[in-house]
Amino acid sequence: MNAPQDAWAGLLAKRLVDRWRSTALSYIKISPGTYNETTGTISLTETTVTGAGAVLNSTQQERDGVMQDHELVVWIDHIAVPWPVSTNDRLGYLGKRWKITEIGPTYGSGGEESTSPAYITTLDGRVITTLSGAPLIVQGSGGGSGANTFNMYASKVTARAE
Repeated sequence: MNAPQDAWAGLLAKRLVDRWRSTALSYIKISPGTYNETTGTISLTETTVTGAGAVLNSTQQERDGVMQDHELVVWIDHIAVPWPVSTNDRLGYLGKRWKITEIGPTYGSGGEESTSPAYITTLDGRVITTLSGAPLIVQGSGGGSGANTFNMYASKVTARAE
């Protein structure tokens, strides 16, 4: 069964990321390929997802006229980029590649059984009701089967310029 917050949290995360989504931001998933016995190497496969999320900030710190650090902080949308994300992967932004150095926090739900109803509410917290006054309740997709489903919404990712 889905967690009660699935009724609103996934939509809210998407709405927040969409508000500041950057089409210049891409997520580059790096997957190991097969071992080549002739060269003794393992090829890497890169899959790029454009418009992967929202850029929070980009900082560049210098000392004595020498660039020391260039860092990027983004929110990755897990509707666009499948969860989990990895520090083996890269970001593409403004013509540069960025090495992912930190992932966290990641927001999601699931894995626990919920027996309490999840009411559909407005953005200001009021419960939405039918004309007769009955509250609208979201029913999980698990149907009481005990399925533990996880729904990840968004992850905060920090990366450094390569």
